[in-house]
Amino acid sequence: MEDGYASFMMELKIALKTTPKYIKILAAEWIVTVKDFLQYFPRAYEDRSSIRNLNELIFNEKGITATKGKILKKSIFMRWWRRIYNISFVDPVGNKGQITIFNSGFLASKIHEDKRYIIVGKPTMKMNKITFSHPDVVETEAPEDPNAALEDKVEIKENYNTGRIFPIYPELMGIKPGRFAQKMRLLMDKIDTIFSEYLPQEFIEKFWLMGVQETIKEMHYPTSFDQQKQANLRIFFDRLLRIQLYSLMNRNDYQQNKTKTGGEIIDWEIIKNIVTTLPFELTMAQKKVIKHITENIHEPKPMLRLLQWDVGSGKTVVAAASAYYTHKKFWGQSVFLAPLEVLANQHYKTLAKLLLPLWLRVELLTWSVPKSQKDKIKQDLLEGRIHTLIWTHAVIQDDVVFNNLQFVVIDEQHKFWVKQRAFFKKFWAPHILQMSATPIPRSMALAFFGEFDVSIIDEMPLGRKPIITKVISEKEYIKLKPRILDHIRKGQKVFIVTPLIEESEKLEEVKAATTEFEEAKALFPELKGKIGLLHGKMRSKDKDAVMQDFKSWKICLLVSTTVIEVGVDIPEATIMVIKNAERFGLSQLHQLRGRIGRADIQSYCFLETKSKAWDIGKRLKAMEETNDGFKLAELDLQNRGAGEILGTMQSWESDIPLEILSDLKFLEKIQEGAKRLLEKYPKLEWLPGLKKYLEEKMGDVLA
Repeated sequence: MEDGYASFMMELKIALKTTPKYIKILAAEWIVTVKDFLQYFPRAYEDRSSIRNLNELIFNEKGITATKGKILKKSIFMRWWRRIYNISFVDPVGNKGQITIFNSGFLASKIHEDKRYIIVGKPTMKMNKITFSHPDVVETEAPEDPNAALEDKVEIKENYNTGRIFPIYPELMGIKPGRFAQKMRLLMDKIDTIFSEYLPQEFIEKFWLMGVQETIKEMHYPTSFDQQKQANLRIFFDRLLRIQLYSLMNRNDYQQNKTKTGGEIIDWEIIKNIVTTLPFELTMAQKKVIKHITENIHEPKPMLRLLQWDVGSGKTVVAAASAYYTHKKFWGQSVFLAPLEVLANQHYKTLAKLLLPLWLRVELLTWSVPKSQKDKIKQDLLEGRIHTLIWTHAVIQDDVVFNNLQFVVIDEQHKFWVKQRAFFKKFWAPHILQMSATPIPRSMALAFFGEFDVSIIDEMPLGRKPIITKVISEKEYIKLKPRILDHIRKGQKVFIVTPLIEESEKLEEVKAATTEFEEAKALFPELKGKIGLLHGKMRSKDKDAVMQDFKSWKICLLVSTTVIEVGVDIPEATIMVIKNAERFGLSQLHQLRGRIGRADIQSYCFLETKSKAWDIGKRLKAMEETNDGFKLAELDLQNRGAGEILGTMQSWESDIPLEILSDLKFLEKIQEGAKRLLEKYPKLEWLPGLKKYLEEKMGDVLA
């Protein structure tokens, strides 16, 4: 393995004619072969194909301009500690300009008096002179006829950085964009031998796709912007096709098994039984989803359904009704998977309240459950005495065996993991209900969750009042003190949420949360001993203890980081203050806001910000104007990209541009293409190129 890796590195080093240091930097970014290197694409392009005279230049324009001229004079002088080169030149029609170079004798040494050059850079006006600072300079051939220059007939030498659309690459650990452009140009003639088409020809023609070899060439050195656009389309088509194939192959693999529940007649009386026991009325959206799930349960293939709901819309009741139906109709067991122990405990309490009166036994299995109790639960599961199990993702173990598992609910996990799929396949591939409280726009759901049928609960439970949201300044936050104390005196609770901290800054997260905790104690001395602190570095049992204190009124004001974002249910919480709200995406702000307003009491969310930037103010204003998470998710998609919505839970290609992710017809076309490929080539056995491409990009996709 190491010998093969070393040979790849040597191959790349020889091809690039470069140093071991350069190769080491590339390897850190998983660029170890010439093919990898050629798939490091530009982030932007500059039009260097049009060469203008100085009087034709447009100032303050974005991008780079090319001009040409004969060098008149080079001069050098010192200013403070800097060596400055001033180089004057004249263009073909007699306009004079200047090149300025600071402290770079190497660049200045390439420019000689009385020679002609193409000058590429961003022009500015300094001291009434058109000036290029540190431009790219390329020598041209002198014309045979002295008048040819005036007629704009200077012949340009073949060079990688002028006379064409020029690629701008992302800088990589000190490797400059120009260095990438130079090295890529050296490899253009290798593309035809390194890359080969992996899609069938009829597929290429059906979807009007550019060929792979032409695509790679046009991505690096486009012949026109239209051609680059077509190449870019092929790149993203392939990425999304890859995701769709992965999703559909997962679905086909899982649904190879026949269910134990298929073919039976639906018994709607069972659903009515549980609905009539509820102390509240279901919304039409909840009833519709229960109907879809019940119909899926009776199909011969196991269900794979993604249930999206807006925060606080009552998804647990839907899952509970389906678990009850599965048991009463088929004597099946159900399992609920939660990402955190605190949420598993919360699910346990909710489901026990709903199902125990209906004679279904509900149990909780987490790390904190004593070993003797775990062993008893495992034995009772095996013997079928437990009907519904609440579990965390972390405790999936092979020694847990079900008697008749038929229904699985996976809460707040954006992907049905390979590990989970393999585990549940051992039990005849039960029906899977994947639940997410993150509103995901329809186009993104189509792009990233192709193996799931999608249901949406977009109605709030009856009696819930919309949360009133207001953007405030730091001074206005301090003025909220009397209002906050008044709410607490009325038996209500308060969240103060500290700014979003990156995952790599865990110590900073603790520091920020602790600082906010101390400030809250100083601002509210009346609440001495009643203010709590919650952050991501705490141990699970300490987090659970804090949340229990908050629920039991030992704490009435909780300072927290975003660990409260998912699933925490405190019905008495009616006020939330989110500090430095501009650091959050709208989707995450909406998730946090959903921790309040979970009863029939009017609730308030205050978004504190020190920023006065117009665009930030406009973005936060959207939180004041709507409680619709799907509208906010669409805005996040437009303003901050897919990664803001999918977050760290989703490792797919979230860098796909908005214009593609928003194009439903294009995404449907890709999904259609993926289905056609798998219908004609179920195991991709006659498409070795595509199979290899998928394996390179997704590892165990075909395992």
